[in-house]
Amino acid sequence: MGSNGNYYRILDVPYDATFNEIKEAYRKKVKEVHPDTEKGNEEQFKRVKEAYETLKNVGKRKRYDDLLFKKAHNGTDNLKQEASAQTNSYINIIKIRSKKRKHVSFSPLIIDVAFILIGALANTYLNKKK
Repeated sequence: MGSNGNYYRILDVPYDATFNEIKEAYRKKVKEVHPDTEKGNEEQFKRVKEAYETLKNVGKRKRYDDLLFKKAHNGTDNLKQEASAQTNSYINIIKIRSKKRKHVSFSPLIIDVAFILIGALANTYLNKKK
């Protein structure tokens, strides 16, 4: 996994691309590099297919992202990839969340008060319409 380059760059999609964006980019790339076409390249076709197979599967994509971002932050990857990975907002969000993770809990009393207020407001709104 990842031996043929950055899968996101192969498909020309951002790191936070949705499944539909990945599928659309895959279809576009396959048309360009398919071995049966004029500009076809079998090696590129295999890379595009491998990238799509990894990024379309949620579990495989998570493992790939963990490896990719770990490489980028350790400096073991090439400089271009490291620079683009550090400026990506998706990676910064992950860093912030992992450092500032707090457990928030509400007491049953607060929840009850919230439901009573919502009920009172809804009742007032419904009575105004009549």
